[in-house]
Amino acid sequence: MIFQEETILEPIFTFLWLSVIIIIVIIYVIAIAIAVWVYNDAKKRDMNAVVWLLIVLFTSCIGCIIYLIVRE
Repeated sequence: MIFQEETILEPIFTFLWLSVIIIIVIIYVIAIAIAVWVYNDAKKRDMNAVVWLLIVLFTSCIGCIIYLIVRE
């Protein structure tokens, strides 16, 4: 029978992968929160909220900066 030995590096790689996954999830949550804020703010200002929501979702921070510059 051949047993695969567990190396010392295996838990470290697992920790690194979990850290990367958590960071990616946090980035997506922040991006969605910013898009929702832009949508609500554009709606209050009688702007086309759906268009700004899509712009911010697809371009992220750049879209948010453009929105902050051109908002009425």
